[in-house]
Amino acid sequence: MELIGSSLTATYARPKTSHFLPAISTMASSYRHTQPALAMNPSANLWRTNGYYKSSSTVPTPSSIQRDNLDLVRAQTMFYPSNRTTLSTRYTPDDWYKSNMSNYRESESSRKSAERLRRDTLRMMQDKEQLTRLTQEKTSKNIGERLNDIVFWRAELSHEIDNMVTEIAALTEVKRRLERALAETQGPLQVSQECLYHREKRMSIDLVHDDIIACRIVLFYMDLRYSCVSVLLCGVP
Repeated sequence: MELIGSSLTATYARPKTSHFLPAISTMASSYRHTQPALAMNPSANLWRTNGYYKSSSTVPTPSSIQRDNLDLVRAQTMFYPSNRTTLSTRYTPDDWYKSNMSNYRESESSRKSAERLRRDTLRMMQDKEQLTRLTQEKTSKNIGERLNDIVFWRAELSHEIDNMVTEIAALTEVKRRLERALAETQGPLQVSQECLYHREKRMSIDLVHDDIIACRIVLFYMDLRYSCVSVLLCGVP
């Protein structure tokens, strides 16, 4: 709806002034009667019972009907905003379409970037998982081999320790026997030494060099015993 005597594209503006600030009279007039009072249409209250008889008693005239129609048009147009706001908007539908297309492209680019990042992350996770699995398998294999080596060498050491204990026991027994044999040769050696000592007490012509076999055997065994005793004392603690 429009006011009578105005077009849809009409622009409403107050008179221009030559000064920066408007005149006082103009400002005062602009604050008065900004919105005219709504005209009361008598026919609008016909539904009320107390006003029905009052309205029926009045006789309408052509001038009153025309004035009522004008008031009705003015009252109804007051609640609608001016068409100027719609016609002088800042953007056009083409701008709105371009903005939406730009937003769609940005959203699609963001979606593709997120999808690419998700694929890269998934591929990196798979690579790291495969590398971790291979490293774990290799480490487990090395640990198993090292554990088997430790068990094997522990068994070998235990076997060698048992052999050494057995050999030490055998050597101890041999040492004991040698010491006992050496102690048993002490008596015959002492007898042989006394015999030789008494032979050296001969006088004059009796001091001859005896070439008998028994004397040679005694001297041989005495030298052998001394050499064996020296070896035992040096080699056996």
